[in-house]
Amino acid sequence: MTKVSAGILTGILLGIVYGLYNVHGNGSATALSASLLGRSAQGIINGVLAAHANKGAPPVWRGALWGLLIGLGLGILAGLTSHTFPASLIPSGLLGLGCGVATAKAKR
Repeated sequence: MTKVSAGILTGILLGIVYGLYNVHGNGSATALSASLLGRSAQGIINGVLAAHANKGAPPVWRGALWGLLIGLGLGILAGLTSHTFPASLIPSGLLGLGCGVATAKAKR
């Protein structure tokens, strides 16, 4: 699996989990689909950026650090629209951490 495909796959899966976490309590179809699509898109972007930041064969800690920083940056952007920085930073950071580790572990 390439670094980009590992980052995208991990980003989509963690984005779905993050989207479901965002919807807790509001079960309408509109809120669910908007949250799932938005957070999956954030995961895809994070996965692609983490894959390009982790070129070559970086150690896992460096990949995790790059992914975390990218995730926090995207969390700030996500928090701008909803005015909820603390609530969006931690899950976005975890999403980025997962993408960074996945791209650092991928071989090519």
